[in-house]
Amino acid sequence: MKSPHFLAFFFLPALLVTSGCQQYGEVSPRTYEISKALYAACNRKSEEHLQQVSELINESADEGEIKADEKQWLQDIVSKAEAGNWQEAMLHARKIMEEQQD
Repeated sequence: MKSPHFLAFFFLPALLVTSGCQQYGEVSPRTYEISKALYAACNRKSEEHLQQVSELINESADEGEIKADEKQWLQDIVSKAEAGNWQEAMLHARKIMEEQQD
C-alpha cells in the first residue's frame, strides 16, 4: 500500500487546482492577454519573460486596463514562479484563461 505522503504528494496539487481554491471569474480582456503571456513565461521557465510580464502587469494597472483584484491575482502567480513554483504558477495562469471560456 502506498504511504500517505505519496498520496498527498500526488493528489494535493491536482486537488488544489481542480477544487476551485481560487476562483477568478470573469476578467478583463487585458488580464486574459497577460495571463497568456504569464502562462508562456512559466512554461518556458523564463525569468526574463517573467520580468517583462511583471512590468506589463504594473503598466496595465497604472493605465486602468486591469482591476486591482486582477493585478493582485497576476502578481500572486508571478510570485509563485519567482519562488521556483513554475508548474503551479502555470496552472493558475491557465485557470484564469479556462474560466473565460463558456
